[in-house]
Amino acid sequence: MANLAKSFYTKPMKTLNIAILLYEHALASSLSLPAEMLSAADNFNRSRKGPATQLTLRFAGAGGAVNHSGGVAIQPSCTYQQLDDIDLMILPALWRNPIPVVRRHSEITQLLKKANASNTQILSVGTSSCFLAAAGLLDNKPATTHWYFMDAFAEHYPAVKLQRQHLITRSDNLYCVGSVNSVADLMIYFIEQFYSADIAREVESHFSPEIRRGYEEQSFIAGKVSSHGDEAIIQAQQWLQDNYRQPLNSQKLADICELTVRSFNRRFKAATQLTPGEYLAQQRLRVAKDLLRDSNLAVAEIAYQVGYQDASHFSRLVKKLLGQTPKQYRDAVRGKLFSLAD
Repeated sequence: MANLAKSFYTKPMKTLNIAILLYEHALASSLSLPAEMLSAADNFNRSRKGPATQLTLRFAGAGGAVNHSGGVAIQPSCTYQQLDDIDLMILPALWRNPIPVVRRHSEITQLLKKANASNTQILSVGTSSCFLAAAGLLDNKPATTHWYFMDAFAEHYPAVKLQRQHLITRSDNLYCVGSVNSVADLMIYFIEQFYSADIAREVESHFSPEIRRGYEEQSFIAGKVSSHGDEAIIQAQQWLQDNYRQPLNSQKLADICELTVRSFNRRFKAATQLTPGEYLAQQRLRVAKDLLRDSNLAVAEIAYQVGYQDASHFSRLVKKLLGQTPKQYRDAVRGKLFSLAD
């Protein structure tokens, strides 16, 4: 018994330190959603007896309770100065003009500089990207912000490479999302990194999977080839998106790109990090998810609609990519959309 007790208490424990900053006029939803998703991931991990993880989630402020947009007051659990050894720091979105709040909180810009120097992952939601820009951390780097503030952002921070077409950007350890809705997509990505792909899928199934688009699908990542600019491959991608029901024909795609099949396959993989077949499967899955959510078509009919003759093959592919069978996915999203009141 003593040996067992010793073995239990000496088991390595992975620590996960998350900090969410508090400041006035922030949207409470942009800090509560990440906190709830991380807490859910931790609960699922413990219930599955996954690798031992010590999650510490702290709300940091300047002192007393902070009034957020909508009249929600939150008492910080620590001060900005007490934050140290943080794995992920989250900046909630600001309501309306963020500049006055950013100017009043020079201590936050100093905190961000310190966190960035220690390679802490920093996530800004909506217009809180202004904190990162004011700290000079986004100079000559890609970033995004809430759509209504993009023109003003570009004027205030001309050194930032504003990505108006992307809701998520990443440059090394700095992440920006353009809206509160998009933060859910990025949190799924973080949960997979912190815990596992299985835990991430479990959290996703409980937090509106019907509206999620994958982090990789919608993000601009500095230095990543997916924002590749290879015009020939972009043509092929567009063709696959428009003609997802058709069988994969590498020769036809190579002809569209005016390349040999060998050169086409090599350049497609270099540009997208996927083979043409994998990319086509993703496009078909995107449409299939919509049909599973919004239609009453049988699974076999949906398989046919998106280009698969074999419904069993389609079901296996959905299971592989989503971690759920088509029926399980449909039940999950229908439960979210049409659940009865308690």
